[in-house]
Amino acid sequence: MLPKPPTWSGEYGAWFKDQGIVSAYHRRPPYPAEVFELLAALAVDEPKTALDVGAGTGDVARELVPLVERVDAVDFSLGMIEKGQRLPGGSHPNLRWIHGAVEDVPLAPPYALITAGESLHWMAWEIVLPRFARALTPNGVLAMVDRSWNVAGDGALGERMRPLYARYSASRDFQSVDLVEELQTRGLFRPLGSRRTDPQPWRPTLDEYVELHHSQRSFSPERMGPEAVAAFDAAIRGAVFDLAREGMIRMQGDRLELAVVADVTWGRPLDPWS
Repeated sequence: MLPKPPTWSGEYGAWFKDQGIVSAYHRRPPYPAEVFELLAALAVDEPKTALDVGAGTGDVARELVPLVERVDAVDFSLGMIEKGQRLPGGSHPNLRWIHGAVEDVPLAPPYALITAGESLHWMAWEIVLPRFARALTPNGVLAMVDRSWNVAGDGALGERMRPLYARYSASRDFQSVDLVEELQTRGLFRPLGSRRTDPQPWRPTLDEYVELHHSQRSFSPERMGPEAVAAFDAAIRGAVFDLAREGMIRMQGDRLELAVVADVTWGRPLDPWS
């Protein structure tokens, strides 16, 4: 099977155990409510149990669990799990946290739904996709969820951030890769549908917006070093102030008037060796 793109290597995935990333992760914007309505509707079989892989602090699992019978939330970072348990919904009686790598951690199938919120690209595809195929109910699906938060100003915010990201990224071989296309090419996934949500208002403070960047592997404080972190944070602040002065984005006091959108793609994971 073709190797994964280098930008998604397991070495980079392990950076999500860094304490700096764990500490900043709660600054990510919430997924739009529309995401969870869609995910719940995709779970059509009984029992309506879900498996959330690469759960992190449970941004998907904590919102999904009231809508299904049970969610098993798996993550290989104990720090992420411990933080998620302290966040709203993290102690729900039907949310079962599982510490370990989804490639080999004990599971409790069958699952009517498997969710992966910005996480599947870090996993060993040739192991997890066949495992998901075996764990799903007959009509069960795998749903991949991604969110975008630099969509304000008709894309001006994202355009202004892009060169800063390239300059300061601690992962020097970053490249944009289509996850669904990569999985299809390897015979590991058959898409059945996709949807982009409407923009959901998001009003972080400037400090919160700056900090959320350190929840991303490319800007792990431990990998960047203190001098690069300080320069990167100052550059982000300066770019935001410039955009506000130009009228491209709005600030009310210290809060930014931004938006978040999410993309959900669902389908059947495949076992090419079955």
